Amino acid sequence: MPPIATLPMYDWPERRAETDARWARLRDALRDEGFDAPGQLTRGGDLPSLWLSPDLLIGETCSQPLATVLNGCVRYVATPVHHARGCGHGTYRSAVIRRYPGADMPVPESGAAVIAPEILTGRLAANEPGSMSGYVTLVYDCEDLGLPMPAQSEILWTGAHRESIRAVSKGRADYAVIDCVSWDLARQLEPASSEVHVAGWASSRPGLPLITSLATGDEELKRMRRAVMAAMEAVVLDSPFLPSRLPDRRP
Repeated sequence: MPPIATLPMYDWPERRAETDARWARLRDALRDEGFDAPGQLTRGGDLPSLWLSPDLLIGETCSQPLATVLNGCVRYVATPVHHARGCGHGTYRSAVIRRYPGADMPVPESGAAVIAPEILTGRLAANEPGSMSGYVTLVYDCEDLGLPMPAQSEILWTGAHRESIRAVSKGRADYAVIDCVSWDLARQLEPASSEVHVAGWASSRPGLPLITSLATGDEELKRMRRAVMAAMEAVVLDSPFLPSRLPDRRP
């Protein structure tokens, strides 16, 4: 099978050309390091199957799957650095959004969560149970802050951050937790974002990591990291994910 490359996490339809340009830079850098990088990204299909494929050259995932279902099954490569409000050097926060426009809460300077109990009233819209940015980060913060999480019957699973924003804007849910890069994209591209505002911030977490097949050797990993650093701003984190406090779930 030919090598697989996938960068799905911020690949909104309006940004396909930008994602493809990002891949072209990385593809050329990988080829310069001797890798048989595919000409095009693989899109669609079952993400866990792509991440776990022995043909995976490089892929983008979430830190929660890396801590659970992918742990020991893939190799961590690096963490891209993003510059949306709420991002750090290889880290990000999730914004807690609620309905109706208003003044967004400023991004806190410390790494701690800023979540008042009244923010978490009503129904939660969340993309999926295995998402660090859209669900797990809130579970961890509520545990740390002594705040109650909604019952499973009070959670609307939407399948995507964008759909969570739409659900809150339409009143089908009262709040959602959206990673700051997706929130930045929504402010540019999603009309529903004008009907909600940032009411709080989750704790700072490791950013979305790049991974490769477990079959990638140590020398290949070094060359792959050189390619990533040549193609984009990125960092190799000592701890690219948080130890899981939840049972393993499919991402």
